[in-house]
Amino acid sequence: MAANRAPENPYLAARQEWSERYGSYVKAATAWRLVGILGLSMAVIGFSYAMYLSTQVRLVPYIVEVDKLGTSVTAGFPEQIEYADARVVRATLGNFVSSFRSITPDAVVQKQHIDRTYALLRTADPSTEKINAWFRGNSPFEKAKTSTVAIEVNNIVALSNQTYQIDWTEFERDRKGKETGTRRFRGIATVTLTTPQDEATIRLNPIGLYVRDFDWTAQL
Repeated sequence: MAANRAPENPYLAARQEWSERYGSYVKAATAWRLVGILGLSMAVIGFSYAMYLSTQVRLVPYIVEVDKLGTSVTAGFPEQIEYADARVVRATLGNFVSSFRSITPDAVVQKQHIDRTYALLRTADPSTEKINAWFRGNSPFEKAKTSTVAIEVNNIVALSNQTYQIDWTEFERDRKGKETGTRRFRGIATVTLTTPQDEATIRLNPIGLYVRDFDWTAQL
């Protein structure tokens, strides 16, 4: 019976041999292409995520208090500072008043004073509108053309854990350095603490203290 079978087609036999010999290579190449595409996709996703993380850097300052000899006394993150730590708040408020009220003929330094003032203010708080109104009617750059004002903070007293009374003296001089007037002021500041979230804020307001409200009057 085997002798009666038609002989195999040599072309079909060659095609079958080709498929058997190289078919596995084709499948392997296809698999490697899929692996390559998958690897490239993972690399793109990883790179994109790394770029996203690089834009989400969160800097948290760590504050160390030292004594007169430079020995570390206390340390901690800003969120651990409570309103009861009045020394930190008083120092910050003293700098705030000095920056707000000082007038210097050096425009660069004057701008730094203003920047430090607004570093402790938030847009929606009443204190910001009050200080905006003051600067609109009393440009320090214009006043600096004829006089300067130096600030001496006399006393800062805590009225509560969020409200402080600040007394200061302003010494006004003409551009020749002659003193032309001395005035005493009293201000009431209501403050809040918020952890700073970016480097720019940390540089000007490292503990995240903001003046929510601020009123001041001249004293007789």
